[in-house]
Amino acid sequence: MTTTPISTRYTQGIIRLAEDKGLHPTWDEPHGNAVRIVFNSPGPHDAFGHITVGRTSGKVLRAEVIPHSGAAPRRAEGTTAVRALLASLPRATCPAHCLAPTPAACTASRREISS
Repeated sequence: MTTTPISTRYTQGIIRLAEDKGLHPTWDEPHGNAVRIVFNSPGPHDAFGHITVGRTSGKVLRAEVIPHSGAAPRRAEGTTAVRALLASLPRATCPAHCLAPTPAACTASRREISS
């Protein structure tokens, strides 16, 4: 992922955390005083969402994570809360063309294959 010229080290660390979680973050077009980093993991049972970054400050403002499982969206305000939210997510491991009907079935089928 490329970074914009305006992002703090802390913001870059949060982007790396999202990459480490398998969320594939990419910068979106600026809108108003903010720019979004959108992410979408490849599998149908993993999360997607965005991180909002201040356009001039480069600081993380907020984030929203939406599980593909249909659970309620999770939101965080501020850099520390956003880092904690991303850190609490499991690593995206569902393959892109997973046919399992539920996240639990997806996990179970991967366990059977690896055994």
